[in-house]
Amino acid sequence: MAVKDKEQLKAFILKELPEDRPVKLVDLVLKLKMKPEILLPALQSMAANRYLKVARLKEHEGGTETVWLARNEVPEPELAGAGKGVWSYSPQVVAVRQRQLAVLLGDDARGRVLSLLADGTPRNVTQIKLELGNEELPPLRNMDQLIELPDGRFTLRTTADGQAEIERRHREQQLFKEKHAFQEQKLREIFAGGRPVSREELEQTLGGPLLPKVKFPVVRLISGHYAPADSPAAWEDTAHYLNRSGPLPLDDFVRKFRIHGSLVGALRAGKENHPFIILPDGKITTSATPEGQAELARRQAGRGLKEKLEEVYRKQPFFNLGPILETPEQREIATRMIQSDGSYRININGVGLWTSPYPHSPKFIVQELKRLTGIHLEAQAGQDVLPLTWIAARSMTVQEAADKLKLATEDILNLCELEELASFRMAGSTRVWRDEVNAIKLRPDLHKIIKRATKLTTLEAADLLDTTPDRIRRLVREGYINAAGEIEKEDGRMGILVRRGDIQAIKERFPGIEHEWSLAAKQQRRETAREGTARREKPPAGKKRPRRAVAPPPPAPGPLELDRFQQEAVRAALAGRNVLVAAPTGTGKTVIAERFIEAVIERGKAAVYTSPLKALSNQKFVDFRAVFGDETVGLVTGDISINPYAPLLIMTTEIFRNRCFSEPEGWMTWPVWSLTKSTTWMIRNGGRPGRKASSLRHTM
Repeated sequence: MAVKDKEQLKAFILKELPEDRPVKLVDLVLKLKMKPEILLPALQSMAANRYLKVARLKEHEGGTETVWLARNEVPEPELAGAGKGVWSYSPQVVAVRQRQLAVLLGDDARGRVLSLLADGTPRNVTQIKLELGNEELPPLRNMDQLIELPDGRFTLRTTADGQAEIERRHREQQLFKEKHAFQEQKLREIFAGGRPVSREELEQTLGGPLLPKVKFPVVRLISGHYAPADSPAAWEDTAHYLNRSGPLPLDDFVRKFRIHGSLVGALRAGKENHPFIILPDGKITTSATPEGQAELARRQAGRGLKEKLEEVYRKQPFFNLGPILETPEQREIATRMIQSDGSYRININGVGLWTSPYPHSPKFIVQELKRLTGIHLEAQAGQDVLPLTWIAARSMTVQEAADKLKLATEDILNLCELEELASFRMAGSTRVWRDEVNAIKLRPDLHKIIKRATKLTTLEAADLLDTTPDRIRRLVREGYINAAGEIEKEDGRMGILVRRGDIQAIKERFPGIEHEWSLAAKQQRRETAREGTARREKPPAGKKRPRRAVAPPPPAPGPLELDRFQQEAVRAALAGRNVLVAAPTGTGKTVIAERFIEAVIERGKAAVYTSPLKALSNQKFVDFRAVFGDETVGLVTGDISINPYAPLLIMTTEIFRNRCFSEPEGWMTWPVWSLTKSTTWMIRNGGRPGRKASSLRHTM
């Protein structure tokens, strides 16, 4: 029907709707034969303007909802009898898929294809296009109503040809299932012993090629034979693959060989099946690869360590690895073992120890701490406790101490550096003793101590002394005050830090020190002036100045020639002998140390330079950095630690002595230069080549 405007269309629809009963939207579409894109907007507008009622009703329980329409004159009983649902004037109820309605009308490509094939004659794609006018067809294989015949033609499922094709496919599927079941049974029989078979033997037993998607898992080996998955032959084939490719991460191994269920499950649980090996980094390899052989050698070296460690755990609350190890290669293995057993590293008074994972009596713990580190603590009799737990209960972290004293963490660290609070390292963090924190909290001069311990830059210290930063650095160089650390400047260079207490202590003496500097500078200027006057002095009158002889050119600078005693000392030290040098001040004892240090560093080894005084250690630290470079030299004293893992360490004798007593197997092997008096140098050469430096101590 042709309509001129929307109002005429609405009037036509109302006229076609019955006055005494509701109708389905589908029935109305079939009756009017109108395109859905024209009819549906008109129905929505009529519902919004209350010309008709709409509802989605279910005709019975479990049924699908259907859109119904009714005029306002339809009685309520008739509306209720149509089905369960709510009638309203909502236009959204009429919002349905237009394609479904178009198919009913045969007004789209799908509907025209179905109408064409409804005569029961199968057609191919070309025939369907020609008969429909070469229009673009929808995917025919995706249409549920169609079925494709073996010759490529399409027909409706409800036709005779369609029903015959459905039956043929059903019989083919049943036959395929029977073949699968037959092959699965034969595979169980042929692989009952787990041995691999050739392809010819397998196909002869199965009566043909192996069908895809057979539930019995079979793998093809590198040799071309077939074997059941997760069998010894399949594992051996997997091992050959790892031998060629190298270790695989566990996730990659699982993705590649997930068919070997029991092998993958064991490796995931950390259990090894020969020849597979789990490396420390979690990768999977075999005993035939270099990585696997190295891991087996490492395990062989670690045999017997477990029993020794167990004995040490029971007897000692604290221990070192020196008496336990037989070879240097066992150190890494032993460290992993004790860490896995629950032992932790502590460092008290410069002494590094491991804690036992076994409980010990508190009194025995205190006695051992005093014997090994010299620290004195009190303990009451009580039940055995883990040494780490006992130490943790008697100490607190720097942050906890700062919270208790209501200070900053930097203030606590400064107190530790000044030894106002005894600190130690445990499990990689700094801790302080709880009793000392409680005691220092009651001190009335606590804030004065903290103020004296504050670190200042050279500029801040210069403001306090009303001088220049260069003079502050000169005070440090000449040993009047000690450096308290380093700080990086904005230009990337390193500056020194000093303590406020040192600046305040030298404040009264500083004018005298400046006066001495001034006198020294004046004396130097006088001497320079005398030398200049002598050069400018004219000869007496009447006498001619004699012709000055032309001086020969100075010899080209060459390498410094050492004295005989210096050469002998250097040769003896490089030969691995202990050397004692006794010579007057200023005769070149330090040159011997510099030559030997240079040779040690060139060999990739490390050395220690000791002196009895902190001020002298600080001075030598500055001197050696100018010779060997900032990264090569470190300083370790009682109140400061700079670059503590450098190849050359400057130490006070006390710190080095404590470390030698705590870890003789490590620190006693260092080459040491010790300043005993102003005229004597002692070089102790205890190096043993071939041992590498660890993270906590350096050994030759």
